[in-house]
Amino acid sequence: MTVLVIPHTNLPMLRGRFSLAFVMFLVVFWTGLTVWAGFLAGRHVDYWITKADNMVIKSKMTYMADEIQKSREMLDIARATDTQMRILLGMGSREKILKEDEALGGPTSSDRRLIGQGLAHVRHLPQPAIRRAMSGIRSESSRRLASFQEIAWYITNQRSVLRSTPDIWPTTGRITSSFGYRFSPVGGAAAEHSSQFHEGVDIANSPDTPIVAAADGVVRYAGWSSGYGMMVLVDHGLSFTSAYGHTSKVTVKVGERVERGQLIAYMGTTGRSTGHHLHYEVWRHGKPVNPMKYLRGRPGAGAPTAR
Repeated sequence: MTVLVIPHTNLPMLRGRFSLAFVMFLVVFWTGLTVWAGFLAGRHVDYWITKADNMVIKSKMTYMADEIQKSREMLDIARATDTQMRILLGMGSREKILKEDEALGGPTSSDRRLIGQGLAHVRHLPQPAIRRAMSGIRSESSRRLASFQEIAWYITNQRSVLRSTPDIWPTTGRITSSFGYRFSPVGGAAAEHSSQFHEGVDIANSPDTPIVAAADGVVRYAGWSSGYGMMVLVDHGLSFTSAYGHTSKVTVKVGERVERGQLIAYMGTTGRSTGHHLHYEVWRHGKPVNPMKYLRGRPGAGAPTAR
């Protein structure tokens, strides 16, 4: 092959002669050089892409490590708050009931130390440690949630018990007969030597002294009853029931919901009675109990005013 280079100036013409084998060699060499250059360029591109990906991953790992640390700190605060609330409410330690964290598969103290060290050097944090940290946080979160739900249930239950316990005096006056055995106040001379069980307390005062509900509840009976005269029976729930006998007038109806301290009747002497007084009974689990176990203070001082 002959190659002529003819310039448009006064420069001399160049002529070259090449064999076909030499031309084929040049083609193959140029092709190989191009492929090799492309391969090197591709490797460098992959390197920079991988380096960029590593930087992104490292940034995400750092962010995740910070979030793990913040979550751990929040859980520690939640645990301390949980313990304080249980102490204030008189509840037992949940950790003792559950036999400590390790019994539930949570992170141990050594695990937490490892995570603490790894958070400071996130590049050296092993993947199993990350999994343990995340699993520990999930387990701890579940336990704290269960504990707070238990506390909420306990508070709600205690509030229900408080509202259902007949612990205020239903009226003012003086106690003329206590709970327990006594000589019968009515029935003539023969009754003076016979004893009977008095299932409540008698509180005497002036006629039409207000009588209030000793706790929240629902009126189950309001009307005349043999021996009790005009009476009111209030179901407080949680196995508590209270009865108010010998009233002169009832101000509530059957099925009506009443609140602690609400006016329900006035003192009288109806039924089997020897004077104006309130016969007050408290029943628990279907049996009469001494109302004095629940009443606070004295009937003449600190008794509620009817609403």
